[in-house]
Amino acid sequence: MLSSDGSRYKAFFRKGSENKVLVYFAGGGVSISAETAKEDIYIRRVAPIDKFANNMMNSGGLATASDANPFREWTVIVLPYATADFHSGTNDLEYTDKAGNKRVLHHHGYTNYTAVMRRALELGGIGSPEAVLVTGFSAGAGGAALLASDVFRNYFPNAKSKTVLVDSMLMLMDDWHGIAAEVWKSPAEISDRLMTDNLVLDSLTALREDFGDDVTILFDCSTRDGELAKAQNLFDNGKAEVDEARGDLFRQTLKASIPEFKKIGAYLYIWDGLKWYDSTVDLTKHTIIMTPDVYSDVNAFGISVAEWAYKAVNGEFGDYGLDLADKVCVKNE
Repeated sequence: MLSSDGSRYKAFFRKGSENKVLVYFAGGGVSISAETAKEDIYIRRVAPIDKFANNMMNSGGLATASDANPFREWTVIVLPYATADFHSGTNDLEYTDKAGNKRVLHHHGYTNYTAVMRRALELGGIGSPEAVLVTGFSAGAGGAALLASDVFRNYFPNAKSKTVLVDSMLMLMDDWHGIAAEVWKSPAEISDRLMTDNLVLDSLTALREDFGDDVTILFDCSTRDGELAKAQNLFDNGKAEVDEARGDLFRQTLKASIPEFKKIGAYLYIWDGLKWYDSTVDLTKHTIIMTPDVYSDVNAFGISVAEWAYKAVNGEFGDYGLDLADKVCVKNE
């Protein structure tokens, strides 16, 4: 197992008292070519793995064993993000850095994930859980979408309750298939699912085809996600910049995606009311499941994201906040 820079990769495990498993993919950016590999963020960890895992497992989000968490008694497998490939790669990508030196970016996300899952089942005594929730935030949500079928098919095929929760991942790219197949070298059964510019929708559509009504699909996102709006601008125009106009473009993408998610029987929770960092720009927070906000009813729906997900795992379904995707920034009216 390797991180992108060749250093050692590791994941984290906490055994729960209930016979239920949370498989949790962390996020943190993406590299899509030998050119993007030159950027420092992709050749190092987003944060030291121990620190990152500590933040995820102790900061109040879904991996935390806090009293507020309805999943607190579940077994948790946390996969930190350190390979820039949505946890799905097997490639050693050669590139030339900015100083002209030959380097390698280890897109080992799938290799790492596979080793972690096998080890967890070997040592953890979790081979036959009643329920499994596969989730992730940002790039980790991409991993959750891409790998949910793999998790259910190869590790927990007999779980009575199978759920995937994608938190804050919606980036459009014309050649997701080529990136997955050629840059990351994701397994063909993963990359071949990617046929449009919407990686998450393609993956979840294939998941539905694989498992039919035996899987529950959940998607949550804020209306004007500042980080996703900035990333989309970087992919579209080569500029890591964001403003209200880019935020509204993201909102329009989200609005257009909602009926597509509904076609495959997904349940959605769209939220706002949480600012993107301390920015004065009218943008909303990126991701919610790794912070205590996951337990807050920020839009007065009468239910938090955590409660919504927990009810869905137990057969109670609903959509929330779909009309928020119609809200236009006041500055752009």
